[in-house]
Amino acid sequence: MGKGKDKSLGSPKRSLDRSIESPKSPKMKGESSFRREKALRTDPFPSINVTPYPLSTSTEMAMAMSSEAQALQERVQVLSEIVRDLQKQRDENIPHINAINSFSDKIVDEGKLSVSNRVNMGAIYRQGDEAQEDPQLRREVWNPIIAGAGIQLRTSRLEAKNSGNKETIRRGALMKMLLNCAQTLPLWIGNPGEKPPALCGAVPPESNYVGKVGDMVACLVRGSEGEDNWILAEVVSYNQQSNKYEVDDIDEEQKERHNLSRRRVYPLPLMRANPEVNPDALYPKGAVVMALYPQTTCFYKAIINRLPGLAMEEYEVLFEDPSYADGYSPPLNVAQRYVIQIKEGNKKKSSS
Repeated sequence: MGKGKDKSLGSPKRSLDRSIESPKSPKMKGESSFRREKALRTDPFPSINVTPYPLSTSTEMAMAMSSEAQALQERVQVLSEIVRDLQKQRDENIPHINAINSFSDKIVDEGKLSVSNRVNMGAIYRQGDEAQEDPQLRREVWNPIIAGAGIQLRTSRLEAKNSGNKETIRRGALMKMLLNCAQTLPLWIGNPGEKPPALCGAVPPESNYVGKVGDMVACLVRGSEGEDNWILAEVVSYNQQSNKYEVDDIDEEQKERHNLSRRRVYPLPLMRANPEVNPDALYPKGAVVMALYPQTTCFYKAIINRLPGLAMEEYEVLFEDPSYADGYSPPLNVAQRYVIQIKEGNKKKSSS
């Protein structure tokens, strides 16, 4: 599997808790059947209220948590307004949907499609096209979700630190936070024929892309023994003059801050690709990638063994591991958020 690995156990040194099973993909229960009903909405759209996290007795911690909570609340309020506008558009479409359904039933009952019925059906469909949802409005929903996910992770980490239970931070809480970030990553929804944008699934970032403060990234850092390892970190700042990032190791046990050049920092996906709609935005089977080893905060070289079949499913990967007879670990599940392009220079001992 490469450097930074405990050969006696066949697992990375940075493993937080090998007794915890790797995340499993949720299974679909039963088959859904199509049933057409009138699109009636009787209940009002519920309001969204967010209560900030309780402040700590520590003044410094309290200010940090209050600031993060306020930022998260502001984004949720923006998201609530956008969702209300989106629901308003959908409600306006209900009469057109019902008219189409009623007219379709009429044609089925008559058993024929007359010239007049064809003309009327065309007019109804044109009205529906004019009242369709605004794709830009749907996209606006993603920005507060993406930004809010990072804020929520940082707030949760601050809250965990404030509790004083450092063992919980290192093992249980951190792993749950990372899993939750992967599961709640926004799903790309585009128009028919529209290609997914950069940082959606396997789509690489733009050449001039710079990660934002709070973004999670993969970073190539020098270990205590001189070896290079890819770790999961959080962007603290970016210096435009020096083209260097300042990042924090996401692992609370390490508590390290690094100054790294852009070529040593790779952004994680900001959106999930839908395998049923955009399979081209996923890594193909057999592709060589870097993936986050389950229950650790390190990326290792791996091969895609099975692609996700549904939006909530994960990749199945085989990690390179010389401790196994065939040179690969057993199949393990890794979320789209934690699978990135292979970086060929990861073993070169170049300066930061």
